[in-house]
Amino acid sequence: MPKLKESPTQRMNRAFLAAVRAGQIMKGDTNADTLQLVSVKYSAFYRKLKAPETFSVFDARILAQRYFSDRQLCEAFGVEYHGTTAN
Repeated sequence: MPKLKESPTQRMNRAFLAAVRAGQIMKGDTNADTLQLVSVKYSAFYRKLKAPETFSVFDARILAQRYFSDRQLCEAFGVEYHGTTAN
């Protein structure tokens, strides 16, 4: 079966989730800790993790501020990175 090319949206969703997971690991947070930061209920949070593009701008800003490095932020939102951050 041929490998399908990943769309830009899929790539950004994967980068968003990877940044959240990496940030949680770095800070020692769990999904329950992250859930307290955002303005959604338990079931909605897990549904949004399956489709990250459904996070509100407010919640995405909270997650980005807490968990993302500059490079991860650019990758998650589809912007070319020009900085010098090591990660």
